Amino acid sequence: MYQDPQAALEMPLQLARGRVAATVGAIPDFLNTVRSPMPMEMFGQVDYGPQPQVPYGSQELLKTLPLAPRGPAQQAAAQLGALVPMTPAEALQAARLVRQAALAGGATVKQAGRLAGEELNAAMMGERPGTLLGAITPQPMFAVPPGGRSGFGAFDPRYDPRVQEQARLQAMTRDIQLNPNVVTAPTVSLDQFAGRPFITSMADRTAAGGNLTGIDNVKFNRPVELLGGQDYMFNNPGQVWASAQGPVRKIMENAAEIKQATGQNPIYLPWRMAPTGGDFAAMTGETMLAYADSAMNKGQKRSLDRSIKKFIPEWSGVSDPASVQQFRDAPDKTRKAIKQMMDVDFRDTGGLNIGGARLAVSDPAQLAAQEGGVQNIGEIFAGTPMVMQSGHPSYPRGVPGQGLGTLAENRNIFELLPEVAKARGIPDPTNPRQTDLRALQMKPYSGVITNELLKRLGY
Repeated sequence: MYQDPQAALEMPLQLARGRVAATVGAIPDFLNTVRSPMPMEMFGQVDYGPQPQVPYGSQELLKTLPLAPRGPAQQAAAQLGALVPMTPAEALQAARLVRQAALAGGATVKQAGRLAGEELNAAMMGERPGTLLGAITPQPMFAVPPGGRSGFGAFDPRYDPRVQEQARLQAMTRDIQLNPNVVTAPTVSLDQFAGRPFITSMADRTAAGGNLTGIDNVKFNRPVELLGGQDYMFNNPGQVWASAQGPVRKIMENAAEIKQATGQNPIYLPWRMAPTGGDFAAMTGETMLAYADSAMNKGQKRSLDRSIKKFIPEWSGVSDPASVQQFRDAPDKTRKAIKQMMDVDFRDTGGLNIGGARLAVSDPAQLAAQEGGVQNIGEIFAGTPMVMQSGHPSYPRGVPGQGLGTLAENRNIFELLPEVAKARGIPDPTNPRQTDLRALQMKPYSGVITNELLKRLGY
């Protein structure tokens, strides 16, 4: 499935002779003006109109996790980086080859992703100009150890595109208490599912399987439960996805039709949303409220409570535990207005900026990952009744099924939907346009993992 290390080592020489088209760097990243799409059930309220974009370069950023590989895999990847200086755009492609070389040399998927992600971040920041790799200093990404504090490596600047907030996000740390019973998903490859029909729809980047207990030096009085997101299927037995009743019913109707036609349960391939895609989930706002409750003085809290009562007249107060449910029960429009108000009026007076809240509740493996990327694979139990109580406060209904594993490969959903890509005239399915991704939000799509498709993808 992967090329051998020697073949991977030769590829940068080809890249050096022919630049790739994507442009990477702070200027185009900050110039992108992407509106926040509403996740999952808010299909009718999404703005699908074309948005002004300049080339955005983070589509090939890979997973970064705590441990870097050692031994033959690291040596192979290190040799790869020493061959030729590269531009950041070329580094995107070469980082993928670093990952492949590490895998071929015996590294685990997590280790290879860590190595490639760290190198790509360094290349983009200019920390090791002229090489892909060098001395690697592993940076903890999530909780180390459980209950410990972690910072952030590379992350998509769209978490908060304001220049003045970027430094805050870079310096931010968070305290995580991991769930000791969290399921570790096995690694799977797409070719294991040859011949299987699939359904795809969007999933946000929020983390699953623990509690956010603090940010920077602020210890929360009320931890924020991390419910997911992409990893929802591994933390909620009997379910692969959650949303409002309408979207769940649509997926289940499609699954029933597929099973009637093929005799198989469809697999489920959620594609990754933009960094702002998790804003609908109450976790982002709850984080801002938990931070305010723990960091603000009494006068600041009184001022904040007065402001929130303009949106929720019965508001109990930011320090009252009942306020959490009041915030969850408020309409999305109200929650959004409260978050915006807190960000504008209080982020410099004891509050937390919205970008910090987004980042704090995100899955560390997705901070810099490609929008539209396919990460996890589940199976939908077609013909099984809808789960009426999902357990997720923002997404009340569940799609019955089970999580199967995390993909070893880095694929964009349009690579698995060649007919859709052709119909939309997408020049490069590995790098779809924002308008293409927004079109995917309108309904779940279906396809089949055919042998022809796998062959086209290099399996």
